[in-house]
Amino acid sequence: MNKLICIFFLFFNTTIYAYSQMYESDIYYLENNEVLLYKILNWWSNESHENSTEFCFNNLKVRSNKSLNLNYDKKTKILKIYLEEEFADLIYIFENKNDYLKNVYINKNYFKNSKVRSIRKINTISLENISLNQYEKIKKIKNTLAFELEGKIAGLLSFSGKVSFHKNGDFLRPCPQNQNEKFDIVFKILNLKTDEILVEYYLKE
Repeated sequence: MNKLICIFFLFFNTTIYAYSQMYESDIYYLENNEVLLYKILNWWSNESHENSTEFCFNNLKVRSNKSLNLNYDKKTKILKIYLEEEFADLIYIFENKNDYLKNVYINKNYFKNSKVRSIRKINTISLENISLNQYEKIKKIKNTLAFELEGKIAGLLSFSGKVSFHKNGDFLRPCPQNQNEKFDIVFKILNLKTDEILVEYYLKE
């Protein structure tokens, strides 16, 4: 019941969210419902909710809400797609410095012979061996592209106040141990107009 009340409260405040400069760069979805994640974190961190596990294991998705930037080097044939600001800043993604998101898919309709490396920063990706024609094609649809990150909530961290996508850490609000829950993480570049995935990365627990 508390969870339903909390989500209703978040939807009630969507007008505030729409005009907030602080949070307009990312859109968060809890179980496919658009929410104000910072309000959930504030609610969950309150001392009166110290035993709450209502958001544990929920699917959480975040999508960038600002145009992605492009930087193409004709000489090296490297295309960088990036956001100037941080992306998914309310989520703690990597458990340690040796974790990387590995490329598992690249759309050959856009990047025929391209190479993509594993990444740790989710506000920038680099694609190698990009022809000028491929770059021009991406440039035409730049305003329809978005980053998207998806994972499961493993708890609320104490040192940062962020929600965690992995189950190890110093938690203010830990989730119960459940061996059946897998905390895999997916990161994509999407064409919002066509729903196509251009590039996809994956981190398996």
